[in-house]
Amino acid sequence: MSAISKEEVALYDRQIRLWGMEAQARLRSSSICFQGIKAVTLEACKNLVLAGVGRITLNDSSPITHDDLETQYYFQPDDLGEPRDRVLAARLAALNPLVDVRAGAQTDDAFDVVVAVGAQRAAVEGARWRRQNVKFVAADAVGLFGFVFVDCLRHEFVEEVKSGDETRQVRGVQEYVPLEQSLAGKVQGTNVQRLQRRYSALAFVFQAVVAEGLDTDAVSAEELGRLVRAGLRSRGIAEEMVNDDIIRQG
Repeated sequence: MSAISKEEVALYDRQIRLWGMEAQARLRSSSICFQGIKAVTLEACKNLVLAGVGRITLNDSSPITHDDLETQYYFQPDDLGEPRDRVLAARLAALNPLVDVRAGAQTDDAFDVVVAVGAQRAAVEGARWRRQNVKFVAADAVGLFGFVFVDCLRHEFVEEVKSGDETRQVRGVQEYVPLEQSLAGKVQGTNVQRLQRRYSALAFVFQAVVAEGLDTDAVSAEELGRLVRAGLRSRGIAEEMVNDDIIRQG
């Protein structure tokens, strides 16, 4: 891991004061791939580029549509029909010349983290990247609602613990579970009122969306409702846990 340059120290001074030089160096050496370009992709990539991540690879060559112009402010009318990854890569690169922003993933590319944006991609990509020992994130947003799933494999961390006037650093380890195991996980109890206090009803909606790999822009409320209710029954949970209003919002 090479040392942070004076130019980088000057550019990232405020955040280095927050998380330190070592964390900034780790961020600078990281490579992240985004599978799928939606509004979530744009916001996440913009923040990572400004923070000084090492490399971002965008992988979604589908053409820009009129719907994209309404949700992604880096796309302009002149971009209609152009590949999403190529256009967004150029706009993001202009924000920070110290970050390597690329369009299109190659078969021999190595990544530290892969982010699948959209339920269809999440269902396919989760197992693939865990087999390759690559950290995985799945995320999407639908209107005012969204979901995120994180699989950091085996994550080692350090936290500060205060004991009286003394502060010491304690190392810990967090073991993550794969996406398919998370989707099959059982909730504690079946009482609807208790479950509603512990879980958002939307969690069960998005669980069905990811498990089935649904296109949230195309699936009907009736089909989504059928799949959500089937998922609840398979877990022994009353269908009243998720009402029709929640399904329409999801």
